[in-house]
Amino acid sequence: MVQPPRSADLAVPSTPHLPSFSFHERHDSAPIAARAEAIIQAVASIDFRSDPVIDGLMRIREAPGKLLRRLGNTPPDGALAFGLHSFTPLSRSETEINFGLAGRFWRLDYALAELRDAEDFARYAEPGAARLVLRYQVLPAAAGRHILRTETFVHCPDLRAKALFTPYWLAIRLGSGWIRRRTLLAVARTLAV
Repeated sequence: MVQPPRSADLAVPSTPHLPSFSFHERHDSAPIAARAEAIIQAVASIDFRSDPVIDGLMRIREAPGKLLRRLGNTPPDGALAFGLHSFTPLSRSETEINFGLAGRFWRLDYALAELRDAEDFARYAEPGAARLVLRYQVLPAAAGRHILRTETFVHCPDLRAKALFTPYWLAIRLGSGWIRRRTLLAVARTLAV
């Protein structure tokens, strides 16, 4: 029997943290037997880089920047590897958590803006740079289970940002989708223990 689509599937995607967006990606988990609050807590506390596939894909993304630093005899910057801690927490409820990122993600060094909070994220308006919202949302499913949805929204405020971000988006789509699906699986595995 074909299940009717959930109302959340029919709605036009949006986020209150961006006025509009140029790029969007969405992935859903299999039904998870856990409370919505427990799922959101798992998202907030999990180290996604502990997954070997995610870590491997991120190492590939970071390799050119590391190589250029070595060739230029520049010492490593000492920053932690890119992960969820690189994002700015924007909002959290029992059924949703949102993170923000701003800068020039397509650059080898990511060129991330230092943002303290959601207000900094909302005010960020650097020409030629983009803002990204990563949302995890818990939706009800049958038999008291829940589906975890992850969505990525990217706002490019001008033609320059969009022209620079578009080839990057096309290059990372496959890997990004794989990371999102592995992330959803990692959260479900954490809750199954």
